[in-house]
Amino acid sequence: MRLLPRAGLRWLRRLLDAAAALLLASVLLVTAARVVARYLLGESMPWSEELTRLLFVWLVMIGAARCSHLRIDMLPGALGQGAARLALEAVVAVLSVGLLGLLIWKGFGLIALTAYDRYTALDLSLQYLYWSLIVGAGLWILTTLVGLLEQIEEAAGAGRAGGSGGR
Repeated sequence: MRLLPRAGLRWLRRLLDAAAALLLASVLLVTAARVVARYLLGESMPWSEELTRLLFVWLVMIGAARCSHLRIDMLPGALGQGAARLALEAVVAVLSVGLLGLLIWKGFGLIALTAYDRYTALDLSLQYLYWSLIVGAGLWILTTLVGLLEQIEEAAGAGRAGGSGGR
């Protein structure tokens, strides 16, 4: 039984990759413009530092949702490919989703706390900075659960392939 539509997963991953690439290009463009303006034109762009910081935080959160994360896999590696490893992966996914849920909850608190605060040079609400926590953690939860479902599908497929032969 296939739980995940492959086309939808590819679309989601490409969308996250495109968003991260666009954010990275924006950070690069704003930073390059700032350097050119300061050192070649002798002009200051006070808003560029705030915009770069805002874009970079969004880049980190979107990138975190898409990437495979650094972890020590000694225990899962020792468990092999069986049900014990799948159970461990499920526990790790549940703990991750719980922590990301906490990040979302605290993110909403930060949004409420900074409801009337604004960037000095950009004249933009600080809420946009903290919305990156909500969106990024939400996408991270989605990709974590999708990754777990993919592992479940792979284990089910391997179980059927291993159990059908040999007679």
